[in-house]
Amino acid sequence: MGRNEKREVVDGVTYSYSSDWIHRLESAEHWRLYHKQAEVMQGHVKAGDRALEIGVGSGFTANYLRSKGVTVTTTDIDADKNPDIVANIVTYDFGPLNLDHVLAFEVFEHIPYDRFEVVLGRLSRVCRHLYLSVPANERVWLRLNVKVPRLEPFTIEVARPRGSIPEGHHFWEVGYGPTTLKSLKASFEAAGFRVEHHEKFLSRHFFRLGATSSGRR
Repeated sequence: MGRNEKREVVDGVTYSYSSDWIHRLESAEHWRLYHKQAEVMQGHVKAGDRALEIGVGSGFTANYLRSKGVTVTTTDIDADKNPDIVANIVTYDFGPLNLDHVLAFEVFEHIPYDRFEVVLGRLSRVCRHLYLSVPANERVWLRLNVKVPRLEPFTIEVARPRGSIPEGHHFWEVGYGPTTLKSLKASFEAAGFRVEHHEKFLSRHFFRLGATSSGRR
């Protein structure tokens, strides 16, 4: 365990977490991920909307959306991150909520996959859209950002599967074991969501999901 790492046991599963990183200057890559989060939501999350952010982190995304007139409630397992609601989403009752959007960037891999599927089903009944990112299980050997005149910038990557999950807080990653993009999308559909947007960026899969009529109350 890290110096200030905490643990919580729920139904025999141990969840480990820490707030140490929010007190340090984040890497340039992390700032690029914040930008991608905002980009995925751009034009869809608007002033006056109601959003729930699961996993408050440093508070950057919630504060950014609030500056745009979005009403944001935050929830996190870690009280030291000062969320509006301290809760483990595995056991939290989303039932009373009626939301336009739920944000869960780099969150769901921190709970077992079967519990993630249950949480998805509960979320599809309380929101119109879900925005999330989850890690790709890969080691990048080369990443080149290419800019060509009169063309959109693009990235060239050389990567290979890790074959393990070195991140101790992750229960699963896309591309490791039974968790594939196909199975992940099947889980979205079974829970009452449709994929409206998907892209891969910096070894993360970003999604914008819309709740279907079968998922919404």
